[in-house]
Amino acid sequence: MGQYDIAQICLNGHVITNRAQRAPEFTQIFCDECGESTITKCEKCKTPIRGHYHVEGVIAISGRAPTAPSFCHECGNAYPWIERKLEAAWELAEELEELSDEEKEKLKQSLNELVRDTPKTEVAVTRVKKILSKVGKESFATLKSILLDLATEAVKKSLFGV
Repeated sequence: MGQYDIAQICLNGHVITNRAQRAPEFTQIFCDECGESTITKCEKCKTPIRGHYHVEGVIAISGRAPTAPSFCHECGNAYPWIERKLEAAWELAEELEELSDEEKEKLKQSLNELVRDTPKTEVAVTRVKKILSKVGKESFATLKSILLDLATEAVKKSLFGV
C-alpha cells in the first residue's frame, strides 16, 4: 500500500507543496503568493495535512495543481483558509445594502452550508440563489468570486453552472 506525504499550505490556502517530506527543498516559511505564514499540521489537533499519496514503484502523472483540503481528516475542523474565506463572505454579506437584516443573516447561515456537502446544502443553495437575485452586479460579482473559491464543486455547479 501507499502512504500520504505531508502538504504545506499557507494560511490563505495557497498550496506550497504536497510533498513536504519527500521534497523538503520545496517548503517555504512564508507564501510567495501572499506573504502569509505556512503550516503542515492542523492547528486544532496537530495532525499532518495530507499531501500527495505515494505508492512505491508507481509514478503518477497529473496536470492538475494540488488543491488545499477544506477540513482536517482527523478532527473535522475547517482549516484556517476556509475560516478566513467564510469570514470574508460574512463581512461582505453585512455590506450588501440591497438586503434586509434578516436576509443578511440567512445568507451568512447558508454560507456555512456551502463549504460542505450535507443534506442542508441544497436548501442553502436555493436560499443563496434567491438572495443573489436581489443584489447588484458588483455585489454579485464579488460574492461569486468568494463562493467559487469557497464552495464545494457540487455547489459551484448548482449556483453558477461551473
